[in-house]
Amino acid sequence: MVEPSRPPQNSFNAFFRKIYNPLGFSKAYNFILWFIFAGAFAGFALARLMYLNFSKNFCPSGGSKGGAGGAAPGECYYYLNFSRYKIGILLHLVGVLPASLLAVVQFTPFIRHRWIIVHRISGYAAILLYTVGLVGALMITRQAFGGGLDVQAWSGFVGIGVLVCFVLSWI
Repeated sequence: MVEPSRPPQNSFNAFFRKIYNPLGFSKAYNFILWFIFAGAFAGFALARLMYLNFSKNFCPSGGSKGGAGGAAPGECYYYLNFSRYKIGILLHLVGVLPASLLAVVQFTPFIRHRWIIVHRISGYAAILLYTVGLVGALMITRQAFGGGLDVQAWSGFVGIGVLVCFVLSWI
């Protein structure tokens, strides 16, 4: 738990410190930013975990019901008829979704400072899972969202850029 450097200015700050200090935050604005962005990131990943059931939720064989399918229009044609693209999207989903949940754990100060071995192991696992997800994304990028050159270039640029950031965090 982080020890505050000065007494709280009011009762709201005193109450709020009881929430963010045990998580390892020393400043309220850092906790607020972590709560907003990590919460959105974790919420997005948790909402997409249902797509790991590929043939029921992501690309149902009878088509999506009510327009609430997981894949973009027309992409299930490639995923269901060509095994390369199905393997690619499954690798991408299986790699990126758990890696994004581990990223939330990585940026929690309590874990980063007190449980260093958990931080390191989850970091290695996140790098490995992201690499698997990147391989899957690069496998499907030729047909993803129409397969235009802009989509292919952006997928490669962002994928390799994030991989470079992961490698730099490891070094």
